[in-house]
Amino acid sequence: MGRAFLLAVLTSAVLAAPAAGASTVVIPASADVGFPFWCDWSYDWESRCFREDGARLPVGGAGDKVWRAGLRFSLDGIPAGTTVTSAELRLHYDGTCVAPARGWEPCVPPGAVIDAHRILSASWFREREPELDDRVVDTAVVFAPSEPQWLVWHVTQLVQAWHLRVLPNNGLLLKLQDGEEAPDVPGPYLPSSSYPDAALQPRLVVTYAGPAR
Repeated sequence: MGRAFLLAVLTSAVLAAPAAGASTVVIPASADVGFPFWCDWSYDWESRCFREDGARLPVGGAGDKVWRAGLRFSLDGIPAGTTVTSAELRLHYDGTCVAPARGWEPCVPPGAVIDAHRILSASWFREREPELDDRVVDTAVVFAPSEPQWLVWHVTQLVQAWHLRVLPNNGLLLKLQDGEEAPDVPGPYLPSSSYPDAALQPRLVVTYAGPAR
């Protein structure tokens, strides 16, 4: 689907539904997992090319593979007929990294850029690596290797398209930016939806407005 067409549909929907008061909802991830990309699927792939489905989401190189993180959020809590006015994907970085056995300093390079891409695969696990849209939805930057921060991606247009069912909601994939992603380049190890501290778990923060009465 062309970008111009998508923007036209979204613009038409916004004009057709003027705001009648805004509400904000914090949506937890309904699914999240770390995917091994560029892994050598040889005889011992079950021990090396496993998916990471634990308390953290890996993003970056680990020596024999590159990790990317997938997240999905349900929009069922946003009422039909409303207009999404803003949406932010937020994940917490606490200084913990995923890295190869060598090259731990710095754990995450200062200024590391994490790209968000739209996942195209309706089923994440039908193939070894889910298909993604090459276009970057938005980026977030790790400012310091050991300084905690919230990483924020602005994903308003994509969430609008999901809400209007213009695009299927197959989730988002996080990866180091093109040109920096490599098995020997470390990246952040981010709290997942099963992280013990719920205050640090991933969330999609969506503001929406109801139609005029």
